[in-house]
Amino acid sequence: MADARVLKILLGDVPVGHLTGFQDGKNLFTFDEGYIELGASRPTLSLSFNIPEDEEATERKLRETYSSRMTLPPFFSNLLPEGVLREYMVKSLKVHHNREFELLMALGGSLPGAVRAVLADELPKAAFDHRPDAVHAVPADASIKFSLGGSQLKFSMIEHGGRFSLDDGGDEWIVKPPHPTHPNVPANEYTMMRLAAAAGIETPEVKLVRLDDLDLKGLAGFSIPRWEVWAYAIKRYDRTAQGRVHAEDFAQVFSVYADQEYKATNYDTIGRLIFDLFPNRFDQLAEFVRRLVVNILVGNGDAHLKNWSVIYKDRISPRLAPVYDVVSTIHYVANDGLALNLGGEKRFQRISESHFDRLARRMEAPPKFVLDTVKETVAVARKAWPTLIREVGLPEDMRDRQYNHWRGLSGLLRMTP
Repeated sequence: MADARVLKILLGDVPVGHLTGFQDGKNLFTFDEGYIELGASRPTLSLSFNIPEDEEATERKLRETYSSRMTLPPFFSNLLPEGVLREYMVKSLKVHHNREFELLMALGGSLPGAVRAVLADELPKAAFDHRPDAVHAVPADASIKFSLGGSQLKFSMIEHGGRFSLDDGGDEWIVKPPHPTHPNVPANEYTMMRLAAAAGIETPEVKLVRLDDLDLKGLAGFSIPRWEVWAYAIKRYDRTAQGRVHAEDFAQVFSVYADQEYKATNYDTIGRLIFDLFPNRFDQLAEFVRRLVVNILVGNGDAHLKNWSVIYKDRISPRLAPVYDVVSTIHYVANDGLALNLGGEKRFQRISESHFDRLARRMEAPPKFVLDTVKETVAVARKAWPTLIREVGLPEDMRDRQYNHWRGLSGLLRMTP
């Protein structure tokens, strides 16, 4: 006999499918017939399973069985944390690092976006098709409160009167304490997000929070530097007063694992997908190009696949989610460059008009539209950023390094303090 545990996958309150985890580490995911039969009105789980405006191709994808061993299929694997948070979960649950079914089961009610994974009452047909001797095993409850992707330590927290805690209810924030080795990361990220907003990019509310205002009781085992004063907080865009809003990162969109976030593709291909599949394609293309420009101007080498996301505000149609995780990595990584290739180039100082022209042509978008967006974004930054970067209180040595970075860019992007 083969013991199997089953999670029912919900998108909001809509049943989507079943994920089965066998004792030998095999995992199977299948969509429910009821979800498939919703047709074009079904809420989108992921663009990796959905072809906008092509219901026939979408239905073929939805009728496939998605299998993996130990790690979950990419969409579900990318819902799980990496780094310090994963190690905390592994130790808390006493499971192997790669036993991702157990991790998802523990986090099922606290996943990013609108996905929930709850224990199912019975085995789905796909489990019996795979193993006719499968037996439904009901595990003991072992829930953990939060799941946030990425490797940096962060918590999903609630604000009550200026203090932040892990209690349920109220507004939700992602709070990042200081980095254990890199100085002033909260001030860095807060500043770069303010600069991004000033350049016309959609951003959530951000703030700096005193470490003394974080209630971290119940989180023993985390090493949080106490020689810095500030933590960084960003409002969650997937949690609203009306309920959860579904979102996914581009590693999920491209159906690749987190360890491929720097390798699986490039910005040209991301842009082509946006221009081909997103409604309001020119508005979304302009937002995409603005974000590329800002990442170059601030020196952000960490805009990999998991730091770009899609949001489904109407539950069906994709659009770029508000920007997040904009950090000037040049303060910590010597000679850093873009996370992915842009028109065949990564080095900040080498990117010029020709690379944006190549980007446009590979996306099959009008080169003039792309270049005009670049120039408009740079013009706004040149006007607003020098004053803003002084006002937000970035440490002087970091400010000087940022100014030197601006001076070293090509004529298209160069700025002066």
